[in-house]
Amino acid sequence: MSSRMQNGQGISPFRWLIRLWLALTGRKIRLLHAGEMTSQGPAIFAVSHPPGLREAWLLATVFRLPVRFLLPESVVSGPLSRFVARRMGAILHESQKPVNEAALRKAIEVLAGNEALVMFADPDTTTQNPVAGLAATVAALVWRAESQHGGRRVAVHPVHFFLPQAGAASREILTYVDSPMVLAPSGPGSTLLESERQAFAAGLESRLRENAFQLRPADIDYFLADLEVTLRSGLKEEWSSLPDWKQDAEGFTLSRQVADWVRQNNYLNPSLLVTLRSSLEDYRSLQRRCALRQLEVEQAGSSLRSIWVRAMLWTETILGLPIALFGLVNHLGIGLTLFLAGSLKKESLRPRSTEWAIRGVVALVFYAVQILLVAHWWGRAAAGYYAPALPVSGAYLWRYARLVRPQGHLLLITATLPSMKRKTREYRRRLREDLDRLLSAYEEKASAIR
Repeated sequence: MSSRMQNGQGISPFRWLIRLWLALTGRKIRLLHAGEMTSQGPAIFAVSHPPGLREAWLLATVFRLPVRFLLPESVVSGPLSRFVARRMGAILHESQKPVNEAALRKAIEVLAGNEALVMFADPDTTTQNPVAGLAATVAALVWRAESQHGGRRVAVHPVHFFLPQAGAASREILTYVDSPMVLAPSGPGSTLLESERQAFAAGLESRLRENAFQLRPADIDYFLADLEVTLRSGLKEEWSSLPDWKQDAEGFTLSRQVADWVRQNNYLNPSLLVTLRSSLEDYRSLQRRCALRQLEVEQAGSSLRSIWVRAMLWTETILGLPIALFGLVNHLGIGLTLFLAGSLKKESLRPRSTEWAIRGVVALVFYAVQILLVAHWWGRAAAGYYAPALPVSGAYLWRYARLVRPQGHLLLITATLPSMKRKTREYRRRLREDLDRLLSAYEEKASAIR
């Protein structure tokens, strides 16, 4: 780790609050690839993540060096947020517009003082590609700073940020700092050409698009296909419940805008896609379990569809359980003896008649011993009632294990299937509402850009 990171001064006094919040929420911050960070001179950390005051707090903690933040005013709405932003030394600029001249001058002063500046990819700006807008702004800022201060080189670090969404399984906050880029003239002298600035912006944009935490292209295609199938099945189920509805959902496909939104967030905010994909996989898993249970019920035939048949099976399952347990207790010793003797194996070297003879002898011996013990402890009258109960309870135990237990499993599935179907629909409804909310915000921003 560089000396600049270790010996940073002027760190925000709110750092201990951030550490306390991280400890209470069980989160951890991990800084990756920090070995190539510059130890001295001005630097810009270009973050391929939407701006936010919480993100600025976390980065101020993970970098461990004095950093300033260039933030849109929209993320610091409210007196408390503005107070915190001022204490952190944030440079604010108007939202829905490129960085204004006053903010750029303050940023140049920060770089002139050999300090570090953090800038975010802001989806609310007037450019349709947030990382392209960030790259162009950074290139212009570096060009002006180096021109005004004698060609002092500004190191630009592309930064990728992974902040798990609420409810995510992982609690780690990851920050990947890429190797630095420097805008230097290719020819003699210190004059930078416009083509060199544009090439630098294009290179920075490419590095920002290659987010270290993004999903692979194959995973994105699978996610889009799975999302399309899920939404199509939801439409099909809703439309089929409407009277005289003849429209078919098979022709439904995701719009290009949805695909563009997914691919943009893959490099801009991959943690959001990871959370959506996890929710989608949870829904699909629940849907598969529901379908398997429905198939089990259908394969059982039409007998379980009758409420009277189900009532009779429930009655026997509940009332017959004590009798089956009584038979199990009485025949536990017999079963254990036959198991140890190897007489319960399906494949045996002994003839089948011999096996049945062994089973009969063992059962009679245990019956005799148990009847004698009952007569000794409770009298001959109790033994007279107990003796016929032995084979009857044994026969019912066999019936309960062979017939009632599988039927009871199907009865339990039949009883829980409606609630599982409701849960499946609720999962799908929440997933669609989250997606509609995110896409609506994306469409509003796209409309504002156009």
